[in-house]
Amino acid sequence: MKVWILTSGFGNGHSSVANALEEEHQRKGHTVVVSDVVQLLYPQKAKLIYAVFSRVICRHSWLYNVLNQFGRGAYQNPQTAAVLERELDRICPDMIVTTWSGCGRKLGKLHIPVHVCITDVGVHAGWLYPHADSYWVATTEVADQLRKLGISPERIRVRGIPVREEFRCLPDKAGVHEIKHLLIMGGGLGIIPWLDELLQGLRNVPQIRITVVTGKNQQLYQKLKTGYPFVQVTGFVNNIHDYLAQADFLISKPGGISLFESIYATTPYIAMHPAYEHELENAAFIEKKQIGLVVHHGEDTSEKIIELLADEQLCRAYQANMVRLKRDIEQSRRTFEEEMEGYAG
Repeated sequence: MKVWILTSGFGNGHSSVANALEEEHQRKGHTVVVSDVVQLLYPQKAKLIYAVFSRVICRHSWLYNVLNQFGRGAYQNPQTAAVLERELDRICPDMIVTTWSGCGRKLGKLHIPVHVCITDVGVHAGWLYPHADSYWVATTEVADQLRKLGISPERIRVRGIPVREEFRCLPDKAGVHEIKHLLIMGGGLGIIPWLDELLQGLRNVPQIRITVVTGKNQQLYQKLKTGYPFVQVTGFVNNIHDYLAQADFLISKPGGISLFESIYATTPYIAMHPAYEHELENAAFIEKKQIGLVVHHGEDTSEKIIELLADEQLCRAYQANMVRLKRDIEQSRRTFEEEMEGYAG
């Protein structure tokens, strides 16, 4: 079978899920083609579009949320873009999977099945593609939200957010360490505006070890190397699963992909200053499942984290909840795989 995966480069989440799905299908012996829809539609402007997104929009949550509202409305009668028609004829896939809500706006009714993989623990009407054969969702809560949006239950499959195999192979943690290891990440772009305040507050706290992954942010890397000698600093890495496996807590903005990677690593999540709508949904999920701490704007970040680290019972409870949630998600994924095997057959 040939699978065509459509994604975008708005943040790392959509493309990370696309890569995880590519890995899954290739492991089954399928041929996979992954395409960035924005690059296909706007080959001359895509680089500029993504630069503006990462350098301007991503740094201003109010602007991001305003623009994001345009993509959260339902789109009833999409037509297939001409460039996608040509790619469809060239690739001749047996199935399409989308990992970005904007993909459905550029696809009309096709002669092959289209599956929509939702990449957060919340969903909005912008994800709805009227000709979707199925929706792949993270949790039963997202399935409930889809049903409220009018999607029939037989078109919804719960499977968790796809992560790469190296995360799914990580063992469950057996307990928290006496010296707690904090892993701080700002995504591939290394955007961590709250980092200085946090490190200043944790500078003299005993019994902790801190690692910061700065991604592609070379300026932040150099700043930490010179200004915070007590911190282990690394740039962009391809083995983040190893770092998560060694950490007692992940401290980051609450993205859907990093959230599920931390679940598979059974590493409790400290969600920092959720501001974007999808971050608020992910933060609410963390609190509901009791798998970590949410620190909101205006709260004393270091004080809240120090209080958590001092509470051994709560630390263990968060980790145990992570283990249970991981097992539930893996069961959903196995059921999903069985359903899709039958579907493909």
